[in-house]
Amino acid sequence: MTPPRRAVTTVHLGVTSAPGDISSTHHEPTAGTARPPSAPGAYHAAVNIVVTSLKGGVGKSTTSIYLAEAAVERGYEPVTLIDADPQASSAEWLELWPLPGITVVEAPSERTATRAIQRAQGLVVVDTPPGNERVTQSAVALADAVVIPTRAGGVEYSRVSATIELIPKRTSYGVVICAARLGTNDLEAAIAWWKEQKVEVWGVIPERVSIAAGPEARLSREGLENYDVVLGRALRGWR
Repeated sequence: MTPPRRAVTTVHLGVTSAPGDISSTHHEPTAGTARPPSAPGAYHAAVNIVVTSLKGGVGKSTTSIYLAEAAVERGYEPVTLIDADPQASSAEWLELWPLPGITVVEAPSERTATRAIQRAQGLVVVDTPPGNERVTQSAVALADAVVIPTRAGGVEYSRVSATIELIPKRTSYGVVICAARLGTNDLEAAIAWWKEQKVEVWGVIPERVSIAAGPEARLSREGLENYDVVLGRALRGWR
């Protein structure tokens, strides 16, 4: 069942505007005008969590939205989700199912994504496009933590390794195994392989229709609980 379309706070950067202009349904706050924190964990300075993988179809948009909502549930504000993918999967999802407390910024190019990350305040989640090394490298250069969604299976390793090579040495990162079939040999082998490579596994998200449903359904409570664990690991040292 498709829900009725409702208003969502969305900022569009650099798509059709003249250089330096912003057309939006929301006036972007200038530096220093972020809402005061309403919870112990709220931020004034930005903390940037970049969700990225050079491989497509691994769950980047799902991961981005669940992380942003997990941050809202923890009391962080403001929370901004920057959709740097020209396909705008995250932005379209939140147009169908708006989530209070999350501001969506569409920035579908290297320049607009970089500008959006630099301007954002609070807790920022960046959803990057697959296969675009320039956007990925620009985003991870500004990241405080990088979350790399992947799947269990040998074909995934090379693309994740290529993604890791783009991350600055001092930036923390971890993989999240999405759509995982719990108790299978493939999952156990994947976890063991990443451990052998000294890459942290920040989360294992079970294969559930409710989690993978995308904008066709509301967010899953089980999914939020699993992604909250991922968020906690990404925020180590920042809380």
